[in-house]
Amino acid sequence: MPSNKLTILIADDMDSIAEFIKAQLHTLSNDIDFQRARDGYETYRCALETSPDIILLDWEMPEISGMEALKNLKLNPKTQDIPVIIISSFSSSDKVKEALEAGAIDYVRKPIETDELIARVSSAMTLANTLRELKVQKQQLETEQKKTHHILKNILPAEIVKSLKSGVVIQPRPYRNVTIIMADLVNFTEKATRMSPRKLLDELRIIFTKFDEISQKHNCVRIKTIGDAYMGVSGMFSNSKEHALRAAKMACEMRDFIRDRNKQNGIQWELRIGLNSGEIIAGFISEHNLSYDIFGDNVNITARMQTYSGPMQINVSESTRKLLEPHYNFVRRVPQRVKGKGMIEMYYLHKPREDQSFNTKSINSNQHSPIT
Repeated sequence: MPSNKLTILIADDMDSIAEFIKAQLHTLSNDIDFQRARDGYETYRCALETSPDIILLDWEMPEISGMEALKNLKLNPKTQDIPVIIISSFSSSDKVKEALEAGAIDYVRKPIETDELIARVSSAMTLANTLRELKVQKQQLETEQKKTHHILKNILPAEIVKSLKSGVVIQPRPYRNVTIIMADLVNFTEKATRMSPRKLLDELRIIFTKFDEISQKHNCVRIKTIGDAYMGVSGMFSNSKEHALRAAKMACEMRDFIRDRNKQNGIQWELRIGLNSGEIIAGFISEHNLSYDIFGDNVNITARMQTYSGPMQINVSESTRKLLEPHYNFVRRVPQRVKGKGMIEMYYLHKPREDQSFNTKSINSNQHSPIT
């Protein structure tokens, strides 16, 4: 915690004058800490190291003059706001003007008159206290801004957060070529009843944090989580022609993470994943709701893909299969009747084609054999 005392740096090469100034200023307040410098270089170094609240700076000092020190102080962002009062035997108005134009807030002539010194330093103390308060308020504001940014980053896509910070009005807009990823945990409700709330939230936090990392790795965007459900989109901001391939790699790596974690974790989770490609509309639900969501028929189809998927399977639509056909083999499933859509073709993502090179692990087709 910073001290409530004000710190005054007295910069003068003559001990008698420095002690005189210190003695007079003690009458102002007992809550003043004094520092001492004997030349311009020492003044500048001390100001950088300790950030005094006020500097009383003698113009005529050896080595580096007080005026040169003042100019250097005003050039450095760390010291440029410190109030500086120049003390000098120069009495001409030109010298006063020069000091004020260089950045001094006031000017005291030698020989020093006590009343004038106290009055000018008292005024500088008021300014220093105001600067202190502003600095604290600025730090508090920056802390709150960081908290707000962290919250927004966790609930909104990074690109949307950047736009909001830039003052851009986010309008609903279509994205014509994307792949939607939906995943949920199998038998979540049943398993949740056997866990404490803290354990349940810890499990979801670990799993979804990893899913976020996987999403970022493959340039996909997490849209939202609802309970045990996770939704993301590939190609939304990147306009990549490989949006389906990135979504497939993301889905495979999500599943691999769950498999690997189950080997070391007492709670055994299984995923159902659905993929579908096409056009969506994205935007905020309302002016008063920060939920950035996606809409459209293809979102509904993706939800059906996920619902009709088997445990630890990746169920893809016909549109996604066509985009992934150069890269993956598929297992065709029995078409399913979907309300409002009739019979829909579905396929399980089987394994990468032998001539393809992937960073994701190969799918073990013997585990959880596809439903045919």
